Amino acid sequence: MSISHKVLKSSGLLLGLQVMHRGLGIISTLVLARLLTPDHFGIVALVTIALQFFELLVETGNQQYIIQKTVLDDEDLNTAWTLDFLSKSLIAVIIIGTSSFVADWFNEPDLTLALAVAALALPIRALKTPGMLRLARQINYKPLFKLSLWQKGISFLTVMIIALIHPTFWAIIAGNLVAAVIFTVGSYRVDAYRPKWSLKKLREQWGFSQWLLLRGIVGFTRSQIDNLMVSRLFGTAQLGGYNLVREVSLLPALSAIIPMSAPLLAAIADSKSNPQALAYRIRLSLALMITVLTPITAFIMLYPELIVRVLLGPDWSEYGYLLQPFGLFFFTFCLFALVSDAIIAQGKVKLLFSFDVVSTVTIIVILWLTATGGLEIMAWVRGWLSVATTIALLLILEIQTRFSLIKLLFLCIPSVAGTALAIAATQSLDLSGNHYLLQFLLLGTLHVATAAVGTAAVGVFLLKETEEWGQLRYLINQARGK
Repeated sequence: MSISHKVLKSSGLLLGLQVMHRGLGIISTLVLARLLTPDHFGIVALVTIALQFFELLVETGNQQYIIQKTVLDDEDLNTAWTLDFLSKSLIAVIIIGTSSFVADWFNEPDLTLALAVAALALPIRALKTPGMLRLARQINYKPLFKLSLWQKGISFLTVMIIALIHPTFWAIIAGNLVAAVIFTVGSYRVDAYRPKWSLKKLREQWGFSQWLLLRGIVGFTRSQIDNLMVSRLFGTAQLGGYNLVREVSLLPALSAIIPMSAPLLAAIADSKSNPQALAYRIRLSLALMITVLTPITAFIMLYPELIVRVLLGPDWSEYGYLLQPFGLFFFTFCLFALVSDAIIAQGKVKLLFSFDVVSTVTIIVILWLTATGGLEIMAWVRGWLSVATTIALLLILEIQTRFSLIKLLFLCIPSVAGTALAIAATQSLDLSGNHYLLQFLLLGTLHVATAAVGTAAVGVFLLKETEEWGQLRYLINQARGK
């Protein structure tokens, strides 16, 4: 099977998986938003931020390390597994020991026990078989698909049952623990590899991972600095609303777009020794992602209050205005992840780390100087800063690979044209007298359908002679079995 066909097949599996994941996630959000208060969501956000920070302190980058290796042996897998478990266990002990200090810093007493319990998921997840990493390297996501169905289904039921019986933030924490247990136990059923304790490849893996570790810490700071500032400046309840709306803006990214693009990392890494093939695959990957992102971003920014009201309920309408600037954050979140992966696939981790340091310091300074006047100002400044940093990183990738930014812009014309047609079509309708759910369904269907048809029509006319269009046609035929 060709690399392109493997990528297409794996992306399809991941799309199906994430449709199911996010379908349940959206249902969970709809229910929890009506059962829990902004304070509850604020505590969950603080737990998540604290866990992510501590986990990043021991991030080994084992998946990226395994995928980019030219020759893989059992010692690589065993070292990755051992190092991950030892580091995650250590950080869990540290979190439990320092949870009261973190709670005092955020002035939230409930954080003490919440952090201590939630930290147990770290070593549990680290125990999964490293054979799952080998499957990702082989672009074989079918076992992951089956396992994740069970994981998400059982954790979803856990969250719903606990939330209905006792509606607090504990429902979400319990669901995360159950998900960690199910995935770890299930990984040994879907993959035959059994790890052994080993640190023989520690020096080699650490040489690769140290820059990912430092980059992870810096990247966490960049991604969460606005949440931390909101918590300190405006309180836990405001953080709950701000963070939940931001999560809503990222639902399409986390549910489908980024998981579907995961196989692209292996495909890009496979062609890193061939500059021409590398440039082509990067350009095609970026064009496909921008084609998907453009109409979704437009819809988010056109109808922010409507989307928030449908997904979270009328009680959260006061935070609806935040979704518009978060549309920018959504677009760049996905694109930045793909560009970063393309740079990592070439082994340019140190370069990426240097960029992250400079961009993070810039973001912190600008946010502190300009965005402390309110939630809306914070969201807009954060959105435009994410646009600026993504453009800068894209230019660095262009210098490194010569993928041709001009060709990329040309490939994106059909998506822009299709999105413009979709905007014109939806803006011509007056549905103000209808129920908000009906408005959402009608406008969303019209927007997606018009954008898809417009993009395809302009693409056939404008791009039919390009190599990228020929590749798409080939992949579609392969998927249809022709």
